[in-house]
Amino acid sequence: MNIKIKLFAAAREINGTGELALDVPVGCIVKEMKRIVSDDYPNMGELIMRSAVSLNREFATDESVVNEGDEIALIPPVSGG
Repeated sequence: MNIKIKLFAAAREINGTGELALDVPVGCIVKEMKRIVSDDYPNMGELIMRSAVSLNREFATDESVVNEGDEIALIPPVSGG
């Protein structure tokens, strides 16, 4: 199934765009989706694995199921002081 993932902060800067289009298997869970993104975009791999994921504007767990049409966002960790 096709999904779109919104990128923010460092992920957006690294990739040079605010959104990714990705093909994932039906029944894909967040943990698997992050692995697929990391494999397809190795320059963001480590950042993606440490990022939080939002599904339909609510934080998701690694076991949350991703559905076609979901609003998906990758939210990288924030640092600074």
